[in-house]
Amino acid sequence: MPGQIQRNTLDIPFGIYAYCFTQTPVSFPHTLMGIDDEHEVYAIERNGLFAIVSALSLKEFSEDALDKKMTDMVWIASKAKKHEEVIEFVMTYTSKGCHEPLYRFSQSTFNKGEPEGILKKEDEGEERENPQRTGVLTGCYSIPVVPLRFCTIYKNQETLFQTILPHKEKIIKFLNYTTDKTEWSVKIFCDKKVFMDRYDQRKGQPIKIDQTSLLPGEGYLLAKKKHKICEEALRVEIQRILQDIYSTVLPYTDGCRFLRCFDKKIHGRSSDMVMNAAFLIKQQMLVSFRDSMNIQGEKYKNEGLVFELTGPWPPYSFCPEL
Repeated sequence: MPGQIQRNTLDIPFGIYAYCFTQTPVSFPHTLMGIDDEHEVYAIERNGLFAIVSALSLKEFSEDALDKKMTDMVWIASKAKKHEEVIEFVMTYTSKGCHEPLYRFSQSTFNKGEPEGILKKEDEGEERENPQRTGVLTGCYSIPVVPLRFCTIYKNQETLFQTILPHKEKIIKFLNYTTDKTEWSVKIFCDKKVFMDRYDQRKGQPIKIDQTSLLPGEGYLLAKKKHKICEEALRVEIQRILQDIYSTVLPYTDGCRFLRCFDKKIHGRSSDMVMNAAFLIKQQMLVSFRDSMNIQGEKYKNEGLVFELTGPWPPYSFCPEL
């Protein structure tokens, strides 16, 4: 039954998988299974703080077992999605005791043939035309949470609360602070060839190196030198533009975190990711933030830059250290 860890006949040790913390009591349907797809999700309360958890086998999710599974991208994607689903169930739980479907906004700016934005219904995989065209951005969460990292595991309930309760004041402060805010992701991709061509046009002429009176082998070295100079000029110019974008949208945000840019093998695009940022946005500033981002996308669309805006997300990037 929920709230109790059931042991099987082999007496395999069971532990607690933790998804998030909240101050709001939430009830879960029996059909909502946890990270192992076997045990139900439930809430446990201590001193006004609710931990959202499920039981799991400490053998299947031991440190050694996880080290091996962390190389399996299919396994990671499946489990990370389950982790996210549980957190978002909590965040979309209403005061009426029901779960409101989440529509996540996903916009890739200025891709030909695509609408301005698509809202994806997370729990059914449906898509619908972006209502932002009428000036309305939906997808606000109802309940603030402190989302925990993927694969946060405790031996038992006592260990969980012994670890967390010393940070209760910090947790409550964060929950209160993010009541009317959500995290939005902005990724910018750059077609370096287009970008460099536009850079040369602005400067009036491409970068050249005198190749007269070359000795054997010097042509290769000079080509490498030119490539290095071009790459540095590209890096400096991209950083200048990113700073311009950041300074322009910052007044509409309550915080920003710059995250690691992913390799093409991970994000799957032909262009390079040059910015990966998370912004914390108040609900009342969301339309202004998106409009400002669209203006920046229009401004730099001929420079080979593509903007990708998605949200809302749980505020992972702004969580306090626990």
